[in-house]
Amino acid sequence: MLFRTNLFALILLLGIAPLQADNILTDDASDDLLYQPKAAFQEEQTPLPERIDMDDLQEFEVGANNPRFKYYVERGSLLTGGDKVTRFVVIIRSQSGATNTSYEAFRCGERLHKVYAYGSAEKLFPATETQWQEIPKDESTDYRAALYDDLICNLLTGMSNPPEAIFRAMGENRTLSHD
Repeated sequence: MLFRTNLFALILLLGIAPLQADNILTDDASDDLLYQPKAAFQEEQTPLPERIDMDDLQEFEVGANNPRFKYYVERGSLLTGGDKVTRFVVIIRSQSGATNTSYEAFRCGERLHKVYAYGSAEKLFPATETQWQEIPKDESTDYRAALYDDLICNLLTGMSNPPEAIFRAMGENRTLSHD
């Protein structure tokens, strides 16, 4: 008799457990006492840098390490705002000496980037379309993926790494993603 009772209880428990789990998975948190809806992203006003300090560059490596191009971040431009957006100037210099610059931003934790301006070593010009776009995952050829995955963003916390750690890693040609 005890065996039948235990067997019945086990069958009943196994039958109810999935129903309980389903209820937990579909629970609407909005009726919880401590629920706070996620606020819509509000981007701060972003003025363009007035000038680029070409004497304050930190070189970084991109996975493929293509010898035709060298990649830099202007050290003084790397800042994380109150909106948790990390902004910086990127300089790409070709083997022939041609220099392209851009003022960009990352939303760490969301894998998004935005370009505010393009230019040369002398001046930046506002980009015509400034929309948040997904960052490709190919670090071997894309400098944004290398910066996002390995240097600027902490993939565990979704926040930006401290600038000193970023520049130290760039100078030592290592990543912060495995620290």
